[in-house]
Amino acid sequence: MTLLITPLAHPVSAASSYKEKQQQNQQQQSKQKRALSDKKNQLSKAQQEVYALDQQINGLTLQVVENQQKIDRNQKQIQLLERKIETLRKKIDKQEKMLGDRLAVRQSKADQDPLLEAVFGAKDVGDMISRFNAFNTIAESDASLLKDYEQNKQQLAVAQKDLEQTRADLIHDRALLKKKQRELKAEKTKRTALLKRLKSEKRTIETTILSLKDAANQLKAQEAAARAARIAEEQAVAQSKTSASVAKASTKVLSQAKGKFIKPAAGSISQGMGAASGSNGYAYHNGIDLAGPVNSPIVASAGGTVIQASSGGPYGNHVYLSHSIGGKTFTTVYAHMNSLTIKQGQQVKQGQQIGNLGSTGNSTGPHLHFEIHDGGYQYNANGRTNELNPSDFF
Repeated sequence: MTLLITPLAHPVSAASSYKEKQQQNQQQQSKQKRALSDKKNQLSKAQQEVYALDQQINGLTLQVVENQQKIDRNQKQIQLLERKIETLRKKIDKQEKMLGDRLAVRQSKADQDPLLEAVFGAKDVGDMISRFNAFNTIAESDASLLKDYEQNKQQLAVAQKDLEQTRADLIHDRALLKKKQRELKAEKTKRTALLKRLKSEKRTIETTILSLKDAANQLKAQEAAARAARIAEEQAVAQSKTSASVAKASTKVLSQAKGKFIKPAAGSISQGMGAASGSNGYAYHNGIDLAGPVNSPIVASAGGTVIQASSGGPYGNHVYLSHSIGGKTFTTVYAHMNSLTIKQGQQVKQGQQIGNLGSTGNSTGPHLHFEIHDGGYQYNANGRTNELNPSDFF
C-alpha cells in the first residue's frame, strides 16, 4: 500500500472560514494517522521477514562452510588412500615375485619326494632331524608368505572401493556446495529488494509525518499572518494614491501575483514541476528545483510572514512563508537549505535572505526545492493539489 497525503482541503471559495479548513484538517489527520498506523504494521511485518531471511542466510552460510570443510577432509582422505594403494601394490608385486620364485623351486624338485630325501639322503640321525626341521621351516614360510599376500590383496580391494566412494562423495559435495551458494545468492537478492522497498516506503512515511505535523500549525499561522497582512495592506492602500488601481487589480489575483514573486535563488532549474519517477517517495514533483553552489543565498520570493522555520524530515532545513497579495493568501516553500537566517513569526521583505542553499533531508545534491501554493500548504505525493508552477511567475 502506498501512503500519501491527500489535500487538506479542496480549493475553497473566499467565503470559507479558517475554522472549516481546520475541521477538514482534523478529519484528514485522523484518516492519515489510521493509514500511517497500518503502514507501520506492514513495515513491522516486513522487517520480521528481513530478520527471517537473515537467519536463513546465516544457516546457508554455515552449511557452505561445513560443506567446504568436508570437501577438504575428503581430498586429504583421497591422498591417503592413493598412497596406501601404491604401497600395497608395491608390496604385492614384491610378494608375487617371491611366490613365483618359490613356485619355480618347488616345480624343479617336483620329481623328488622331500620326505624320502630327508631320510635316505641324511648322513646320520642328526642330519635327518635337521633336514626335517628345515623342510618344515620352508613350508611354514611359504604358507605365511601366501597368507600375507592374500591379506594384502584384500586390503587393496577395500582401499580401491573406499577411494571410489570417497571420490563419488567429493563430486556430490561439490555439487551440493554450488547449489547452496546459488541459494545463498538468491536469498541475498531477495533481502536486498525487500530492504530497498522498505527504504522507499520509509521516505513516503517521513513525508506524511512532516505534513501532518505541520498542517494544523500552518492553518493557525496562516490565519494570523493573513490577518496581519490584510491590516498592513489596508493601511498601505489607505495611504496610497493608487488605491483605485489596486482595488481593480485585486479582481485578477493570479495575473497580479505574477508580478509579485521573484526567483528565490540564482541557480538554474534542475527539475521542473510535474510527474516524477517515484524513486524518491513521490510520483509528482510539486515545485521546482534550483541547482546552485552550497551556501549561496536564498531570498524570500515575496514579502510575508514566516509560518514555519524548521529542520528534519524529507525537506531537511525548510521555511514556509505566508503572503497576502491583492486580498488573497499564497504560501511559498523553501526546502533542503544548508542553514536558516530567519525564525517563525518573523516578517520578511521580498528579496530578504532567509537561508543558504544546501542538500539536507531527502536530497541528492545541492539545490533549493521551491513551491508556490494558492492558499495554504497542501500536499499529495501522487498528484497536484493547489500548487502553482513557480516557472510561470518569473
